[in-house]
Amino acid sequence: MAGLEVLFASAAPAITCTQDALVCFLHWEMVTHGYYGLGVGDQPGPNDKKSELLPAGWNNNKDLYVLRYEYKDGSRKLLVKAITVESSMILNVLEYGSQQVADLTLNLDDYIDAEHLGDFHRTYKNSEELRSRIVSGIITPIHEQWEKASVSSPHREFPPATAREVDPLRIPPHHPHTSRQPPWCDPLGPFAVGGEDLDPFGHRRGGMIVDPLRSGFPRALS
Repeated sequence: MAGLEVLFASAAPAITCTQDALVCFLHWEMVTHGYYGLGVGDQPGPNDKKSELLPAGWNNNKDLYVLRYEYKDGSRKLLVKAITVESSMILNVLEYGSQQVADLTLNLDDYIDAEHLGDFHRTYKNSEELRSRIVSGIITPIHEQWEKASVSSPHREFPPATAREVDPLRIPPHHPHTSRQPPWCDPLGPFAVGGEDLDPFGHRRGGMIVDPLRSGFPRALS
């Protein structure tokens, strides 16, 4: 259990009861599984920082310990609460992103020797069993639930929309069924009607007077 003795030594002056010793052990287990302590309380504070040590004020309330953790790669954050109920401690862990929860109840007397809190080598009892229960009861379930939530809700990326796609007032263009343009000529201007009446032998269009030489009827031979 490398690292636990060093952590215990740094926190020893503040360890005054069995629940303090158990929370110290829990913190060490979180660190060994890739988490850093951030701070105390439900909400982030100005003094938050990633650390393997217990944060300042971690045991101000002996009945309710509230610690926050972040995984080493920043992918998930945990809120850990340890509640003292007579000779037991209830551990409750919440993963912020997926809102997954895990609970574990431990009997303090099974794992902590209240008569030797000042001696690291005699403070903890059944250490391997305690480790196994914390891992199987809290850490593994949270990890498995988080991974399932990640698989069921994969992150999808979409190409950015263009300005033409985003504009809600844009009228979509009309696309004819064929790319071939119709053979008719452009319509006449509004003032071209009757123009050929004014120039019956010219080349303007729109008149009602028929030119006998261009009417299409057969002409007599001279």
